[in-house]
Amino acid sequence: MAQTVNTKEVDEYLEQVVQALHRTVRYAIPHVKKDAEIADKAVKDCEEILSVVMEGNVSEWLK
Repeated sequence: MAQTVNTKEVDEYLEQVVQALHRTVRYAIPHVKKDAEIADKAVKDCEEILSVVMEGNVSEWLK
């Protein structure tokens, strides 16, 4: 039997993900030329966030 998912909760979670990515990028952009380490960490943070989304374990997101 297929599990039903509350799409509103999924939408809210994904909205939070997009906001986190946006904040991370906004923080990193001013540091790209001044401090490459900060920019590199931001890129790694974004990769980590996106890898969680791409795994698609929705049931884990909604705990």
